[in-house]
Amino acid sequence: MTLGLPGHLARDSMSRALVTAGHFAAFTCLAAAATVAIVSAIVFGDIDDWAAFILTVAMAVFLVAVSIFPTVTLTVVYLVVGAAVVCALTVIVMGPDGGFANTNNALSALPLIALLLVGGAGSGSVTALVWAALGYGLGEAATFLGVALVGGTYAPNLAAAGAFGLVVIVRTFDGLSRRSDSRQNAGLHRASQQSHELEIRHDYELRATARLHDTALSHLVAIAAAGSGPVDERLRVGIRQDLGLIVGRDWVTDHAETNGSGDIGARAGARPPASVDVERLPYAVAAAANAGLEVRVTGDLAVLGALGPRRAAALDAAVAQCLINVARHAGVDEAEVAVGLGGGEVTVAVMDSGVGFDEQEVPQDRIGLRTSIRARIEQEQGAVRLWSTKGIGTTIVLTVPEGGE
Repeated sequence: MTLGLPGHLARDSMSRALVTAGHFAAFTCLAAAATVAIVSAIVFGDIDDWAAFILTVAMAVFLVAVSIFPTVTLTVVYLVVGAAVVCALTVIVMGPDGGFANTNNALSALPLIALLLVGGAGSGSVTALVWAALGYGLGEAATFLGVALVGGTYAPNLAAAGAFGLVVIVRTFDGLSRRSDSRQNAGLHRASQQSHELEIRHDYELRATARLHDTALSHLVAIAAAGSGPVDERLRVGIRQDLGLIVGRDWVTDHAETNGSGDIGARAGARPPASVDVERLPYAVAAAANAGLEVRVTGDLAVLGALGPRRAAALDAAVAQCLINVARHAGVDEAEVAVGLGGGEVTVAVMDSGVGFDEQEVPQDRIGLRTSIRARIEQEQGAVRLWSTKGIGTTIVLTVPEGGE
């Protein structure tokens, strides 16, 4: 019932369940006593039976109050009122017309059991046992007093004693088993925490792998595009900065902010395509510029503003990897990027008319498509669809939901 809940929640949940069960049993006892009293009053017309019915109803009202507002004050009031009711009912039951030899009878047991099943304020087995003991003790004392007033014979009520013994057994077992449950819950929470930590670690490792791959590949493309001879100083500075920033979680964003959007392509000696919005796709612009790839854009790049910063950066990096793949493998020097928004999703399609390929034939050690594109988009709850035919070209469609971090 409580497996998987934290210790304090499990304790409260089990205590409330046992108290509720006790209250239902107490209401049942009082309902039975009230039924007997009102039937006897109607059949025999005895005013004492009407008094017994009223006392039983009054006790039930206070029990309702304790059930709704389980405070110490109301619990004590219920015990006092209940003891008075038990005493009065004992006087009625053990009177000359009662017909019982002693107090060990079913009618006397009903209010006694309702009294010891008070439940009361607080939670935990010890607290419940204290309230039950008080109820049982006050009930027996009230019974003895009632017998003394009418001159009857007192005898411990076995039914009430049995109910008290059952409460002691249940509460003791609950208290002992809860210690074992708390250890099980602690182990379950540790396992859940370790599983969550592994998921986070895997997420960071995947992002780190993708970004390392993107960085290395983009710089290799930039170096290749620079031609022979000494490496341009701006390119060298850019590579050094990227190597310093790669240990950070958001190095792409930091790098863009550090160097300025307009200088991303310039540090490789290339100029960003005029048709691409540098502020919306800074990394993709830099990748296309470094590779000498001409990019035609259709659609409104402003729809990328519907994405959160992290999701927009992930989409930007995935588009950049698509353009790098075009430059490296498609055998063409131009590509088309189509952007759209619909159905709560932002879609970017990267198309080329190059040599095409079969995705099944891509070696397992090539992580550009698998990690830098597909895994990156899927981490943002998006999807990647790819169509490629040898000799015709390739289309990659990246779709991510609006919003995000």
